[in-house]
Amino acid sequence: METTSHLVTRAQAGDAAAFGELIAQHERAALALAYATVREASTAGDVVQDAFLRAWQKIGELQDAGRFGAWLGRIVRNMATDAVRRGPRPTESLDDDRHAATTRGTAPAADEHRERRELRQSIDAALATLDELSRCAVVLRYFEDLSSKEIGDLLDLSPAAVDMRLSRARTQLRERMSEYVNT
Repeated sequence: METTSHLVTRAQAGDAAAFGELIAQHERAALALAYATVREASTAGDVVQDAFLRAWQKIGELQDAGRFGAWLGRIVRNMATDAVRRGPRPTESLDDDRHAATTRGTAPAADEHRERRELRQSIDAALATLDELSRCAVVLRYFEDLSSKEIGDLLDLSPAAVDMRLSRARTQLRERMSEYVNT
């Protein structure tokens, strides 16, 4: 497996296959970063596609090939922030599909479904109280299982700064989610 620096150097020389390998290596983390900001899966996917396109267009401007992850992370976060500023896209409601599934007997019990939805909403609301970098760090750690070093590379932070943000975020989330946490 080639190093990121070598792949970036090849991509800067116009090698689309090398850039494709960079996409494969960074796609999940980029999606997690975008989702942490926009909090909507299809919008996060659109943001990541646009970010990879912008990265391909601007790859020649990257000075330090070893900093590709942080550079890409910055592009993703900026584009996600822009998407939030533009406002939500119209989406189709899944409620009709869920209702249809319920009438066919394939959906979970109404109480269980309601409880899951309430818990998901509570988690989303608690995550929304975090600053953007802390929210990104939490999503990357607990949803993508990245190390502090990997998160730091994407967010342009030291591993110690990532650990500090995660610690503060856990405390804040624990307080917000106290009714769900067994103490």
